[in-house]
Amino acid sequence: MYISFEVIIIVVLALLLFIAYLSKSFIKHFSREQAYYKAIIDTSTNIVLLSDTKKIISVNKTFFNYFQGFRDIAEFSKKHDCICDYFVEEDGYLSTINDGVVWREYLVTFKMSKHKIKMKIDDEYYYFLASSSLIDEKNNVYALILSDITEQETIYNELLSRSVKDELTHIGNRKLYSEVLSKQIILAQRYIHPFSLLLLNIDFFKQINDSLGHDIGDKVLKEYTRLISYSLREVDIFCRIEGEEFIVILPYTTKDKAYLLAQKLRLLVEEHKQITPITMSFGVVEYVKGDDKKSLFKRADKALHRAKESGRNKVIIG
Repeated sequence: MYISFEVIIIVVLALLLFIAYLSKSFIKHFSREQAYYKAIIDTSTNIVLLSDTKKIISVNKTFFNYFQGFRDIAEFSKKHDCICDYFVEEDGYLSTINDGVVWREYLVTFKMSKHKIKMKIDDEYYYFLASSSLIDEKNNVYALILSDITEQETIYNELLSRSVKDELTHIGNRKLYSEVLSKQIILAQRYIHPFSLLLLNIDFFKQINDSLGHDIGDKVLKEYTRLISYSLREVDIFCRIEGEEFIVILPYTTKDKAYLLAQKLRLLVEEHKQITPITMSFGVVEYVKGDDKKSLFKRADKALHRAKESGRNKVIIG
């Protein structure tokens, strides 16, 4: 059967028009579908970021409830390469780099695990539970979802703080001392770095309670722990372990440096003379290979007793 050239042209044109119609309809449908899903994501109270693990592609409206002052992600990106600029690097929370992996990739790689993020935004602290979900396998696009858990985390941290904080002096308690000491021993064994302990005791504290009353005794405890706290580094852990006895864990500190600090604290206490004049005695020890919590404390306690027996208001190295 003979088909004229004109008919072939008409059929081809018709097919092209039909394909164009379908393409236009598909694009229109796809655009509507995209707008539909975007509208759903925008209603979420969680922060939603679309990312290819290398950069953020898009965010939802909730994002700008937290990161205010930006009209869109392009404007945000001019000032910040990543929301990790706001991360608070703290134990227990996702860092910018985790085990050598950037946080976005880490979140995607370990998507079955729970990850918490702490951020400081406009001088306010926020806590988020972070998760990821693959939404476009071909282009490797993930949705990163940050659920605000600030209220729950604040309550949890407050309860945790109470459980390891001395109620009277607001420094650490025996539980905190025990937990931190265990970690320091593990670190010292693994990385072979020094750390030391100061065991300190208020001299003749029973006489203060008996002659001036327990209220004055409590004021003395609070005043002098405050004084000592101001003279310690942020990494040092200061705890009240019972009554008038205290301990300081000094990471990355040899016994010689710990001795110098103890002498400084001893003079500081002696010269302070607030509430009522007091003195303190100190026992100093450094961790040695083979020490455990019990043996380390026992050596510090023996050094402290030697300081007491030799006249008090002294520092003895054990």
